[in-house]
Amino acid sequence: MAIALSGTLFFSVSTGQARSKVALYLLLTMAPFAVLSPIVGPFIDRRRGARRLTILLSCAGRAAICMLVAGSVGSLAIYPAAFGILVLSKAYGIARAAIVPSLAPESRSLVAVNARLAKIAIAAGALAAIPGVLILKILSAAAVMRFAAVVFSFGAVLSLALPKPARATATDETTVGALETPSIRRAAVAAAASRTLVGFLLFLLAFGLKRAHVGSAGFGFVLGCAGIGSFFGAVIVPRLRRGGTEEWVIAASLLLGAGASLIAQSNFGLDLAAVLAGAVGVVSSGVRLGFEALVQREAPEAARGRVFARFETLFQLAWVAGAAIPTVAPVGIRGGLIAASVLYGLSAIAFLASLGREGRARLES
Repeated sequence: MAIALSGTLFFSVSTGQARSKVALYLLLTMAPFAVLSPIVGPFIDRRRGARRLTILLSCAGRAAICMLVAGSVGSLAIYPAAFGILVLSKAYGIARAAIVPSLAPESRSLVAVNARLAKIAIAAGALAAIPGVLILKILSAAAVMRFAAVVFSFGAVLSLALPKPARATATDETTVGALETPSIRRAAVAAAASRTLVGFLLFLLAFGLKRAHVGSAGFGFVLGCAGIGSFFGAVIVPRLRRGGTEEWVIAASLLLGAGASLIAQSNFGLDLAAVLAGAVGVVSSGVRLGFEALVQREAPEAARGRVFARFETLFQLAWVAGAAIPTVAPVGIRGGLIAASVLYGLSAIAFLASLGREGRARLES
């Protein structure tokens, strides 16, 4: 779907028109999260088999939406379609993250299990993107949407094989207690900072490439490098986890983001944009996998869906806030990359400082 949208909402129009269309899209991406925390989270936690059902419905619903809007990709219908797909995509992510601890083998760490799932998802996405680009070039964006519908339908069929884990009883007190855990709060702040910078860098690169007259194919290449980086992040993170904790994974990822952003500002072009996108993919993957495993470790089974739903709402707002900066203002590439490097570094320092304070408090007690 990203391939289809890049040619209709961004690269086929002027920079001014692209800014207004992207701004509208960003506003729409915030709205679905009004239903995630109060509706999706409790639904996932309170019903036996609801996590598997949510995965099934999210895949089937996205397939239906893609088919419905395939004939009107260039019209305003694409906005409610993006709205619906985002809701279902995030609901899928919450259900998947909540169900993993119930199905993971005891012999493997949660980071390793999440990383394996991430590698499978990224590899499948890459395999789907190749024909997607070819279909866009040879046929049209509408054909890409129909192809996406087929892929989502296949996912719905596969979800039927998931087992039903036992249901645990959730209470509001249980959820609040999980949200107030210092380790979860600290990791959530770091993950929110990372998501803000991912949104900022993605749209900073997009508008920079557009000003350099790079078309949708070049942007697709950069997105592909981000996917490759996410894959390598999923490969590296379990190895980092063996030498430390989930907190170490998050801190190391943020420091990598600081270094990559600083290097990329030296001589920006399509090549460095691709390298930076790959590095950001590694950073995003590391922070996400570390945070997911930490919540799966710390949050009670009965409240896991609600906790993930609330934090996904926070993270999406952070992503939109970051993406909005280069969208509404003409931020220079070099200045933007230096700012991102500084913010990555400060986030890592604040995270490690908080971790150190907690460690000293434990020793004193």
